[in-house]
Amino acid sequence: MLDLFGNKVTEPTAGVSERPPINDMELIEKVLQAAADTGYALVGPAERVFRLIAAKTIEAAPVAEAHAVHQLLDAKWLTKGGTHIYTCDGHSGPGNSVLVPRASREKARMWRALMARPTTDNQRRKAS
Repeated sequence: MLDLFGNKVTEPTAGVSERPPINDMELIEKVLQAAADTGYALVGPAERVFRLIAAKTIEAAPVAEAHAVHQLLDAKWLTKGGTHIYTCDGHSGPGNSVLVPRASREKARMWRALMARPTTDNQRRKAS
């Protein structure tokens, strides 16, 4: 493959992730909830993750949260939406919204309902 100037470039490998997998279920649930409630945006060619704080106003997401968003995007639990103009620290530019499919919302709701239920009679007695 050649670039515009005739130089050889290697083709990017799609789907290869350099991020370690996240097994923190609380973080995954928090990200799914935030994506459904306020939302995230992907900005730039590196698709940096930003969190919406107001209509079309964003701030950088913490690193762990950003990795979780990318992991959920790779697993198709979140999807990339349309392009919008966002503002961050007085600068405006294009970015893609992050959408939560209905199946992901339903699965997250099921997890929250299961977490609220006690698992044994012993736990129920201690709570009362």
